Amino acid sequence: MRTILALALGLFLAASAFANPALHGTWSAADVEGKPLLVEFAAGGTGQANGQPIRWSTLGGALFIQQNGQTASYGFKVQGDKLLVYPQGQMQPTVLSKGSAAYDAAMKAQPKTASPAQSASPAKAGAQSSGQELVGKWCDMGGMSTYQGSSSRMACIELRADGTYTYNAESSRSVNTSTVYGGTASQSSDAGRWTYNGSQLIAQSRSGQTTTYNLEKRNHPKNKRDPMICLNGSCFVTYYNKPAW
Repeated sequence: MRTILALALGLFLAASAFANPALHGTWSAADVEGKPLLVEFAAGGTGQANGQPIRWSTLGGALFIQQNGQTASYGFKVQGDKLLVYPQGQMQPTVLSKGSAAYDAAMKAQPKTASPAQSASPAKAGAQSSGQELVGKWCDMGGMSTYQGSSSRMACIELRADGTYTYNAESSRSVNTSTVYGGTASQSSDAGRWTYNGSQLIAQSRSGQTTTYNLEKRNHPKNKRDPMICLNGSCFVTYYNKPAW
């Protein structure tokens, strides 16, 4: 793993040599993680993502993005005026279109921000957080391995800006001893609508069940730059780059 990370970082030191010209220019999408995205890939491995500086490079079908001191890798394909970006572990790509039209249209469609007089004192008006800072994908990954077997678990919840959510969990376990050999695997999923009242996340499943979770915002104990949400004590770390709380 360290060798792979060292290779990715090394690519940025020679970004100009690996900046595929097929990506040069501006690309946009109306909805990526609940918000419009505008990306500019400039020659030489520099660029911007929603106005924030990035560095980028490519190696074959891999795209490396460095932002805020962190490096992320993606698969990519350029098909005419479309850029297909594959986040790690996902089969479905994020599709960006050449130019800024998709971004511009999405920004125009967004509701207007309340005037200062309306938003200056939300506490007095009894307003509560809409939870837009929670929009994104959050995952809980764990596992252990011994000479007699191993177990792994990955659970992810995606909170979308339109008030819907999806939940997916996978777990597996294997046993390898002198007398027993085998394994088990399980999957579960759910979807529905969510709301946030400033301290609790309320999930209304499409099955008809409503569950209320006490929500606490924390940063990862080892990597302080990664925010987490803890639901009734179970913590999920951000799957994508997000600023710390």
